[in-house]
Formats: sequence, C-alpha cells, structure tokens
Amino acid sequence: MQWIICSAGRLTIFNSKLQMASASVFGQRGAMAAAASSSSAAADLSQPQMLPSSHERYKTGTRVWMVTANREKGQQVYVKADVYRTEETGGRTRVSMREVEGREDFTVVVPHQATASPHGHQMHEGFTLVERAPRNQSDGDTAGQHVGLFDLPPDVERDVVFALLGPDGLAGLRRTCTLGSQRVSEAYVKTQIDAQLVAKGLKNILSYDLPSVGHLLRLLHIIQQSGEWAATVPIVRVAVHQRRGGGKLPIELTSADVEGVGSRAVFEGRCEALRQLSLIQRHIGIPLERDSNGLERLDGHRLTIRPLLTLPANHPFRNGYDEANPVCQSDGIRNESASVRDVVLDRMGFGGSKVTDHRVQRHDPTRYNRLRQLATQPPPIWGCHTISTNHIRALGDFNRMILLHGGQPDDTFEAHIYIYISSDTSSDLADVYLYTTERPVIGVGAARFPETMRVVRQAMGADDIQVAFGSQLVVEVD
Repeated sequence: MQWIICSAGRLTIFNSKLQMASASVFGQRGAMAAAASSSSAAADLSQPQMLPSSHERYKTGTRVWMVTANREKGQQVYVKADVYRTEETGGRTRVSMREVEGREDFTVVVPHQATASPHGHQMHEGFTLVERAPRNQSDGDTAGQHVGLFDLPPDVERDVVFALLGPDGLAGLRRTCTLGSQRVSEAYVKTQIDAQLVAKGLKNILSYDLPSVGHLLRLLHIIQQSGEWAATVPIVRVAVHQRRGGGKLPIELTSADVEGVGSRAVFEGRCEALRQLSLIQRHIGIPLERDSNGLERLDGHRLTIRPLLTLPANHPFRNGYDEANPVCQSDGIRNESASVRDVVLDRMGFGGSKVTDHRVQRHDPTRYNRLRQLATQPPPIWGCHTISTNHIRALGDFNRMILLHGGQPDDTFEAHIYIYISSDTSSDLADVYLYTTERPVIGVGAARFPETMRVVRQAMGADDIQVAFGSQLVVEVD
C-alpha cells in the first residue's frame, strides 16, 4: 500500500510495507524472514531504481493524508482522504481526493516524470517521492538536525506515520532498521501507552512495569484493541473494594498479565469485554482461560457466547444485544447472563459483609411483583447503571446484583443489593440481600453500617426499602 502525505503544498508518497507485516508484537513467525528480507533490500539500495510515472504511482481508492486547506492559519490538521479520480492533462496527472467522512476536496497536479533533488529524492513542484536510498548522514542526529525514517518533519513522523504503522509496524521498525530501533524507543512507546490509558479513562486504573520494549508494544496493541472500558471500570472498583486480587488501584500490569492474554488468535477471537478481562483477570480474582478443547472457562466454569441469531424473539436479553459485550451462558446451559460483564459482576454478588437478608412470598403479591420488576426491568434501577442480570430460562428464575455505591473514584466502600426471584409454581418467592464492604462500628444489626444505611436510603427510597427488607433497616443513623 502507498501512503501520501501532503504538507505545505508538497505531496509525499512512501511505501508502507517495509516488511513489517510479518514482525508482530505477538512474536509471530516471520520476523527473522523480515529481517533477512530487509538486509537483502539494503544490499540493493546502491543500485539506481526506475521510478514509475505519476499515473502509475497512485490510483482511485488510494488512502492519503492531507492537510486541511479550508481552515484558518494555525488551525489546519491532518485528515484522511481517498483518491476518487485521476485525469491525464498533457504530461501531468490531476489527482482528486475527498476527505474521509468529511466535506473537503483536494486537487494536486503531478508531472509524469519527477526530477532529482539535491537530497537524492525525486521532486517537482508540489510533489516528493521518498525513495529507499542510502543516507550520507549517520544513524543519529548530527548538528541538531533530525534524521527521520521517512524524511518528514519530526512531528509528522511521530504523530502521523508512526500512528499509521501501529504496534506491529513499530515492532517491525525496531527489528529491521537501526534508526527505527532508536526512534521507536522505550520512552516513545510509553508515551503512546499513557495516551491510550488517558483516552480510555484508565489513567488511575491501570499502570505497568514491563521488562522490555517488546512487552510494551504488546501492551499497546492490547489496549488499543480492547474497546471502551467505561462500563468495566466500576466493576474493577468493586473487585478492589472486595479485596479481590491485589485489592488496590492502580492495578500494576506485569509481563505475566501481558502474556496471560494468550496468542494473537485467542486475543483477537474474543469480544472486547473478554479482551479486557484477559488483561486484568488476575487482579479481580476471576480467572479466564481457553482450555485444551478451545473452550472459554471463566472462574473455572464453561462460558459460551450466544450470537444474536441464536436468541429467540422473546428472549429477555435480545433487546440491547452488544457484539462487544454479548449475551453468554455460564455454568453449563442453564444460567444465561445479559452480557460478559454481567456474569463477571455476578461472581462478586456475595462479596463483603452481609448486612441483612429478607424473603418475600408470592402470597404477598404487591411486594413480590415489585421485586420481580426490580429484578427484570432494563437498567438503570434507582439511577444505578452497574448491574448484573442472570436468567435460568427453564425455570423462569432471575437474579440481579445492583451496585448502589463503590463504582466511583471517591467511594471508600462498596454496597449492593442482590435479588433472587424464583418462579417455581410450587414455591414462588423472592430473596433479597444487602452486602457492604464498610467497616462495621459498634452496634446491632444494620446499625453497624451507618454509611451503608445512608447510601441505601438515598438510592432506594423508603417505599422500596420497605418492599425489600420490611422493618429490618429501620435504624437510627447519626
């Protein structure tokens, strides 16, 4: 593939292959072959190369980078554009490009034959073809001059070209190019990881201590391909409050965590929610593994992803299905969860100290029906969004965990409600539990957890507290 960068009226084209595809952050076979190929190519550099005419160097569909023109000076940015038309105009080619998902059009007229520049490049007005050519400079910076891999300004090389290459391409540069190993330094890769952590809201959730640039590049790839973490972060906080794994934030990722995600095929074959879990599993006390039969096992139990097409029209989890966090089966074929995150959170349903529990029978229909509604209606419940919902279809049973407190950065403890609804016609009942990680004080019953009582009253309201727990939470709180 050819990539083109137009900056300040100059159109730059370079070949992005560089034998990088075979050099993977997951250590795929072929890195040695890539290095050998690069060495062979280097031996040929001193030989003059015939340049194709301009109309052969790009064609309709080529993806390019352009600098916006229809903005005030100083406000221009790089945007992606596609070549949608080329026209021959008397020894020249008019290249028409359109911004991807935008409105701006670009046009560049390029001669068929380029002339040599004093720097060994083929140039003409408004166009530079960057060749693979021997350098007279050393591999380092001399006299304060930046020596780039692509003869581009340092910020373009760093912010545009390296971003296009991705972790695999950066790994390829390090393995096959001396200058690349200098440019793609440990410090540079760390800046990219840190930027990803900030962008995904993980700055104070994940940290890392890795022994090599290879591990850093692999972590960069994992985070980039792991999707959005906004719904996972509160679950991580719950695990920390319950003292699962290390029991503190930020989680410090090591080589064991990076290697624990498995091979590229395993990692990329998983949905985004499982990719995230594969990285942090040790730190939330819920192991995820792919067994010898190719089956997923979560916390020792078989986990099966349910594709949307396999869910009947009346399935309770069909609406709102998310490919990144799909419906799944656990504990065999009976227990279904609304999503992967739901089954993970459900594993924490009985963590902490039990404040109280209460049972409501079917012969109290007002309370029973309200609890069934709370256990089955779509989130949010009481304004709470971190919720797990599970269903045993054969029995019609539901169980749900509702996080009341503990998912935010300033929360000092975790509190949640767990509701179990049985639909067995011989013994319809609803069991409700209240758990907390608040440290108890001197007192009796629920009065030992005054902060939890404040949270419950604020979240649930007096009516639902009465429905769920009767008079058990009628306590004085200072």
